[in-house]
Amino acid sequence: MFLKNCWYVGAWSRDVDRELLGRVLLNKYIVFYRKEDGTPVALENRCPHRNLPLSEGRLVGDDIECGYHGMIFNCDGNCIHLPGSETAPTWATVKRYPVAERNGWLFYWPGDPSKADEALLPDYHQYNENEHWIKAQGQTYVNAGYRLILDNLLDLSHLTYVHGSTTGNRAVAEMAQLTTELDGDSVRVTRWMEDIEPALAFRQYGGFKNNIDRWQMSQFIPPAYININNGSVDAGVGADQKTRNHDQGDWGFVVYHAMTPETETTTHQFWTVAGHEDKVPEHMRELFVEQMNNVLREDLHIYEAQQRAIDMDPKALNRDANPRGTIPADEGLLAMRRVIRRRYGDEKKTAQAAD
Repeated sequence: MFLKNCWYVGAWSRDVDRELLGRVLLNKYIVFYRKEDGTPVALENRCPHRNLPLSEGRLVGDDIECGYHGMIFNCDGNCIHLPGSETAPTWATVKRYPVAERNGWLFYWPGDPSKADEALLPDYHQYNENEHWIKAQGQTYVNAGYRLILDNLLDLSHLTYVHGSTTGNRAVAEMAQLTTELDGDSVRVTRWMEDIEPALAFRQYGGFKNNIDRWQMSQFIPPAYININNGSVDAGVGADQKTRNHDQGDWGFVVYHAMTPETETTTHQFWTVAGHEDKVPEHMRELFVEQMNNVLREDLHIYEAQQRAIDMDPKALNRDANPRGTIPADEGLLAMRRVIRRRYGDEKKTAQAAD
């Protein structure tokens, strides 16, 4: 179940250059490259003649020469040269996808091109590109469906059990006041913990010696973006929860994830974890980056283990929840799944009406 009329991250901008980059996204094979002037291009990655991926060919100026029979396609997806012929076949075309660049990511639009509005792009400039933030960044190939990743990031009680050596401890799961809010199609889950023992990372970087007030705010934005704000202050001086949406207090960090499905059971996960330079001492910055990378590896193990278990029971593949019941911490992820399901239904109805 993939939403189509949305921007998805296709690649980190730095990974798209004058080499052809083939990638499967939303069950479609796509090729990315840059024109000689640096403009990014995304095309269907399949020659319409004999189905060889165009990424197996080569660039000729701003065009792609198929590596099988030499047909040349321009950046609009039209064949402009057929070897041995004075004219190019008009049937030989491939789909061109709208693309846009922002904040270090190259986005593409898999749906109706007429609806590809750059005003709908998410904005992560403050953290992805700001030099005053210490960043762990990457792209992870996940052998699991994208909704399992969204589930994880909207239910941060798992920090207690998955990340207990860095950002989690018993209090994260046991002491949180939990609220879930909807703003249009956005879902925000807030966890507010008062007078709790600081987890190891909060002692290391925040220098806390006594109990703290801590907050976690996870926001889902369709089709598959998650923003997380983590903050903390000494116990008893925590501000009202409503003022902490974008504040890390005395110590904290922000997390940005963009999930782009490859297939129903595999995902490209693009991510940034960032702490402000004022809150990460210089001599600990390498440790911070390594610890945050390890947090991502710990989550990866969970996603993929879940998917293996689901694959043993095909009926479970598209379940939106455990049919036996839910727990309070599921409220946010269930709201997210309802948004996706409704939006998918709306897109399907629109497509059927157009036919």
